[in-house]
Amino acid sequence: MIRHDLSHWPLVLSTMAGASAPDVHQTFFAEWSAWLDRGVPFATLRVFQDDASLERPSGGAKEAKLWLQENGDKIRQQVIGMATVVPPSRFDEMSRMNAEKLFGVPARTFATVEPAVAWIVARLEDNGLTADTAAVGKTLECLLV
Repeated sequence: MIRHDLSHWPLVLSTMAGASAPDVHQTFFAEWSAWLDRGVPFATLRVFQDDASLERPSGGAKEAKLWLQENGDKIRQQVIGMATVVPPSRFDEMSRMNAEKLFGVPARTFATVEPAVAWIVARLEDNGLTADTAAVGKTLECLLV
């Protein structure tokens, strides 16, 4: 299951739990495309809640690569930063992936939510935008239930 919250725009909060079916994966890309089509800078904080949420459905890697090729310029122009929280058991493995190189934007991987929120809010502030750290934390608590 993938859930998004845009109530703190220009910060997009996303949580993922369990394996994603191909149609959920396609919806995820459609939602990202819609955010990019707004044509304004934004940041994202993604929380992968379990090992299964980190896995792509069959054929998903190819689809992701194609989508990234089609949208890479928009991502580099509009995404202020990407904070990603992964299960602590997968942190070492996932933090070795160079998300900054892959997406061309400031990106970091975290094992817990609190430092991820602080880092992404700082990226927003560096770009003259604001987000209420406490309110973001409360929204994430609701999304992670």
